[in-house]
Amino acid sequence: MRISNLFSLLILSFFLVSCNGQSTKNDISAFALLGSLGAPADPLLENKFESLQSTTYYRKDGNFQFQDIVLQYKLKTAKEDSETIEAYMGNPNEITFNSKTGIVSGQITQMEDSFKTNYIVFSYSDYTKIFKFIITLKKDGKIISNREVTSTPPTVPAIPPNAITLPNISYETVRSIFYSDGVPTEYQIIRVKFQAGSDLSAYKKLDAYLGRPTKISLAADNYNVINYIKVSFYDKYAGYFYFITPEVNSAYKIIVVGSTDDAKGNRSIDTVPPPPPASPCLGSVNAPATIGNCASHCLVVDLVGNQMEYIAKTSVGTTTEEYLYLDSTSSTVGGGIGPVGMAYIEHFSPIGIGAYQTDPKSFDVTAYNNACVVLSSYLQQEGPTGIRDNYITGKVNVP
Repeated sequence: MRISNLFSLLILSFFLVSCNGQSTKNDISAFALLGSLGAPADPLLENKFESLQSTTYYRKDGNFQFQDIVLQYKLKTAKEDSETIEAYMGNPNEITFNSKTGIVSGQITQMEDSFKTNYIVFSYSDYTKIFKFIITLKKDGKIISNREVTSTPPTVPAIPPNAITLPNISYETVRSIFYSDGVPTEYQIIRVKFQAGSDLSAYKKLDAYLGRPTKISLAADNYNVINYIKVSFYDKYAGYFYFITPEVNSAYKIIVVGSTDDAKGNRSIDTVPPPPPASPCLGSVNAPATIGNCASHCLVVDLVGNQMEYIAKTSVGTTTEEYLYLDSTSSTVGGGIGPVGMAYIEHFSPIGIGAYQTDPKSFDVTAYNNACVVLSSYLQQEGPTGIRDNYITGKVNVP
């Protein structure tokens, strides 16, 4: 794999943290310098490394400038399960390795190739410094082979002038619920789009930055963004920038920057959070109330002190009915078990003319935690003309 392609993958998978807490996915220059191929292995150790090279990239994050150094290595034989690759970074005149003791000293930091990618990435906030790296192969925690390489600082790429106007942008935002181990969490999802039909083929860079309206801003070069929270890269296949945040009620400012080979530009937009979802008790009525038509089938709800009581009722107008069933049930708006169990009546022929009702059901509203209760009733009759049924339901506010 060419080293430029390699680093494109690296910036998507590594968490190189900058001074304002952002990933190195931000503002990576494509410019790279190759270091030396690595000093020979220590003669007292095994020579397990076939090659080692360093590549340095310049990165500007807001007003801060970084260098990202990629160490790419090859082994002569496949690494065993008990073997690990670790690299150490230090100043050239300070970092050392003692082959007799097997100890690296004077390092600034160290990293391991935990995912067996054959490369290790370091980042430093001073892009002008030169570093020495010692890469080691450890077996059962003991160094059995090593190589050294010295990096070369990157060249700062030129920032193109403000000479283009980005297409207009718009956004849409919605609330969405995601589940983790069965636990729901609500998020705000924001999609930022360019004006329909915009030609984006000439743009080499298109990034969107999300931040607090009073904090986020463009740097003095009108290209880099400072004090942002998140960055998103333009998905040309989906056709938008994508942000997800647990702050469902927050408003944001989004700054979009783009550049071609010889020019740059930017756009910004302020967002409004999505409206809260409709109350699950929307449409509820207050007791006393009647749900349905008692001439045929209804629920009668009453409130006496702290007790909410309800009854299902129906009327029979002929003596030809052969079967009658009527019930009343309660549930929560989410479909859970209600505060009271089901009540029902069932009659077989002969069934006389008159009013029929279920036993009254009641519950203490002070012991019920939901803002409303769902009451329902099912009626079934059977006679000479066949089976007839009816279902009614309604929501009642619980004070």
